[in-house]
Amino acid sequence: MPEHLPSRRGLLWTAGVGAAGAALATTPVAASPAAPATTGSAVRNVRDFGAVGDGSADDTNAFAAAVAAAAGGPVLLYVPAGDYVVTAFPELADGAQVYGDGADASTIEYPGDGTLIWLQNKQRVRFSRMGIYLTSGANATAVRISQCFRCSFEQVLIRGNHSSDTYPAFVNQQGAVLDQNTGGTAFIDCDINNLGYGIVTSCIQNYVTACKLATNRVGVLGTGSDYNAGLAIANTEFVSDNNPNTTSRHIDIDGPANDWWLTGVWFEGADVAIAVGRSGIGGPSQFGMVNCKIAARTLCLDLQSCRQPHLTDVIFDADTSTAPTELRIDATNCPEGTAIGLISGIRDDIDPQTYPPAWQVLGRRGLYSNTITLRDGAGGLWRLSVATDGTLSAQRAT
Repeated sequence: MPEHLPSRRGLLWTAGVGAAGAALATTPVAASPAAPATTGSAVRNVRDFGAVGDGSADDTNAFAAAVAAAAGGPVLLYVPAGDYVVTAFPELADGAQVYGDGADASTIEYPGDGTLIWLQNKQRVRFSRMGIYLTSGANATAVRISQCFRCSFEQVLIRGNHSSDTYPAFVNQQGAVLDQNTGGTAFIDCDINNLGYGIVTSCIQNYVTACKLATNRVGVLGTGSDYNAGLAIANTEFVSDNNPNTTSRHIDIDGPANDWWLTGVWFEGADVAIAVGRSGIGGPSQFGMVNCKIAARTLCLDLQSCRQPHLTDVIFDADTSTAPTELRIDATNCPEGTAIGLISGIRDDIDPQTYPPAWQVLGRRGLYSNTITLRDGAGGLWRLSVATDGTLSAQRAT
């Protein structure tokens, strides 16, 4: 890294310029949820229904009895500090809340190989202040959310068994799966770690804020190839070690998708940090990054297919002593895009030849574009272009 540049973590916060810098400064950070009541006529304490919470006894029936005591209504299920072995989570009504004494204090341990919590056609179900551990199932899923609206996870720790030491035994474990047009789901101040896939989404209009995704094989997978998958991620970290068996990609959008927006997101410890679309298959309608930091071992950002990419104040850096490729753009499948204020922590500047000719690029050395549109005094628009011999020409823009 050139000596005049600040430290890698410092770069994330010093890169902002103009409106983009203001965008990060005004991005709201979710407040920590207040601890719900632990007593009262509406609260069902799982220990009152026989739960032991010693990490050995099977507490499945106690959880089911506590939820059943709500007689089909929106239960307030309190999980006091302890380690609860649960093999099947009871079905919850709309508006139910499940909460504990902290993500590392109240933990549900799932030894199965299926799905522990499956919300189907639910609204406003909330989990908070608790942990969910996949203890042994190679194909286990912690949470699946299908055809739901406005469900939330706040201060929840979801953890699996994947690591460089266990690879590839647990690469199929999944933390949270969003499917069947689920919308409005929010993950706030959560930790999603040690999974084959941290979050898998085939839906739009869901949100990840102030979270940390660590040591997952793939942090977030956008899938479905039906122009639907999309996600908004803000003030979140994707981190891992530099063992190639640990993390392949932090974000992988594997085909035609909807809109993806990243603001104030930090990436380090992956072979390819972000893969957007697939060449010849398709990608998202929009992919936007503002005030983000990307480090990787091989390739920081791989734009394979996207109709409208937009990058502002993005910093590229190396995870190891070997410099990665900062930005790769498929000119056929990403012919147009916008890049403003991109910064290299590896070399003096991003190579201008990285960008396809139709991209609009404002970099350290100036404005790069094969055409510029200007307005004349009468309000008419003119498109200027330059030939390979330097000759300028102007055409009226329609």
